[in-house]
Amino acid sequence: MKLKPGEMVIDQENDFRVHTAAYVDPVIFALEMERIFEQTWVYVGHESEVPEAGDYQTSVVGTQPIILSRGDDGAVHVMFNRCRHRGSALCRDERGHADQFCCPYHGWVYGNDGALQGIPQADGYPPTLDKSALGLMHVPRVATYRGLIFASLSPYGESLEERLCQVRKYVDHWCDRSPIGKLTLSRGIHRFSYPGNWKLQMDNGVDGYHGNYVHESFLKVVERAGETSVRDVTELRRTGYVRGLSHGDGLIDRPYGGMAGQFDYHNPALTEYHRLLQEAYGAGRTATILGQQNVFLFPNLFLFESHVRVIKPMSIDHTVVEMRPVMLEGVPDDLNTARLRTHERFFGPAGMGAPDDVEMFVNVQSGLQARAVDWMILSRGLHREVRNEDGEFVGASTDEAPQRAAYREWRRLMCAEPPGERFPCT
Repeated sequence: MKLKPGEMVIDQENDFRVHTAAYVDPVIFALEMERIFEQTWVYVGHESEVPEAGDYQTSVVGTQPIILSRGDDGAVHVMFNRCRHRGSALCRDERGHADQFCCPYHGWVYGNDGALQGIPQADGYPPTLDKSALGLMHVPRVATYRGLIFASLSPYGESLEERLCQVRKYVDHWCDRSPIGKLTLSRGIHRFSYPGNWKLQMDNGVDGYHGNYVHESFLKVVERAGETSVRDVTELRRTGYVRGLSHGDGLIDRPYGGMAGQFDYHNPALTEYHRLLQEAYGAGRTATILGQQNVFLFPNLFLFESHVRVIKPMSIDHTVVEMRPVMLEGVPDDLNTARLRTHERFFGPAGMGAPDDVEMFVNVQSGLQARAVDWMILSRGLHREVRNEDGEFVGASTDEAPQRAAYREWRRLMCAEPPGERFPCT
């Protein structure tokens, strides 16, 4: 007997589980696209990726193709990548610059704001044809916070400001690594795909438990290079907390950077950078900014130390992940160069970190074919986590509070239930 989505997450005292079917059932995947990706705010790009009128890039919301375009009016437009005539995709390039989008099938032409500008052999249509009603379909809602662009396929629901209420301060910490509060996403991108469910990446990015085991070989390499010891890194992984927030968000929150695979913002050689931050934000806030915070915004966005990571579900067992390095504005060039080299070493396609994780995703999806084992166990630290005055579920750095927060929101949305308790912004 198949379980209903609401029965696929067990949330009891000292017992939190997710049913195997959530990762392997195509019917569940289709429902996720409808009730999660097509109903919530989904990250689609960064303002720095379309800085000038005519700049565009293509992406997806769930599985639906979109164009993110800077119009001649200076506004950001998010439109479905589909000709209104016979349904062909207009843009097949990942990014570019165009004053117009021309359908390759029958030549219909649209402006970079989506307005229909021309139809070849227009005498085949009556003079009364209303071209103004045949422009590209825009997604119902688009909003931006700190340069991050979000879209919602639903015309209803909470505003982006309300959506980001609890996680907003952590987004600010991430953005304020720049002493002028501005970031630029590089033109380069690291992309990988794996034959597994999208939620495996969701679970992994805020998981402080796996690093000592999955990335053990990398730790031994840096120890042999004399950079640090395996023992020091494993001890550092014990510091800090994990946090599970409302809306399915979560983060790893450690006070010290410099862990193997991450850039060390506390390096005494970065005195000029530290001075710039302190002048901009003061000593107390600077100390917070210099910590390590891997932030997840449900359902598809990670803000990592060095990059923006986006989850793109393709099917129940096919996921694409894109990592776009982030440049800090207002800092010495060599700082960004060093950050990029660190990113490449750990997260790049020839790096020694991200490929380890991908292998684990494949292992898990393979193991899930043993469907006689019904449940995934995500109860680590449940007995010791606390809920603070801001409504955050806080646990030790290797606990699974962020994952539980994500699956609570997953269950709510999959059951189309109204939101529970939301805490006001501070």
